[in-house]
Amino acid sequence: MEEYKHNVIKQYIKNNLNMTPDRQELLFKRVERSCQIQKALKYQELESEGPGEEGRIWLSTEGMAHSYYYNKTKGTNCGTQIWKKNELMLFSSSLSRGEYRNNYIQMLEPGTVLSMSYKEILAIRGEFPEVASHLEHISNVNEQAFQHRIRLLNEASVQRIIQFEEENPLFCNIASVCTKAMHVGLTRQGYSLLKKKILEKRRGKG
Repeated sequence: MEEYKHNVIKQYIKNNLNMTPDRQELLFKRVERSCQIQKALKYQELESEGPGEEGRIWLSTEGMAHSYYYNKTKGTNCGTQIWKKNELMLFSSSLSRGEYRNNYIQMLEPGTVLSMSYKEILAIRGEFPEVASHLEHISNVNEQAFQHRIRLLNEASVQRIIQFEEENPLFCNIASVCTKAMHVGLTRQGYSLLKKKILEKRRGKG
């Protein structure tokens, strides 16, 4: 497991940060001693809501994951983000500003996961400007995804399902109906009923 962790960290640094080999090695040594590795099960929750300073950044190397929060008013879970394998999972508002973490992070496939505390990554960010730039890039990508989700949820229910499934084929192949439904603002029953109507309409056109 330790050798696997070393290889993943080195590959991530090489692929995602513009650094000289010497700087890459310095960063690797700094990250390696702060990073944990574990095996995760399908549907295992990596993180639950809690104080911002207790958050962690996550990297799933073998499976997809997603996040959601519990809407107390509606009494239901609401999907917030989807991560493919080898995408860094974090919440910038908690990492940078210490805001309370409302989200749960859940694995959708089993696999190996690396993680590091927000405290450690903030220290590394202060030591390596390249890491600071990379985290800022991730923050911008996450914000774009958030804005896109808002626009999606303003669409009619049927259009939401069609667009969501077109944009997230890998996710939709492995996620349960309940999980897909929470990402388009529908109940499991509502999603299933509308999906049935969509398929019937397509068969009729065929």
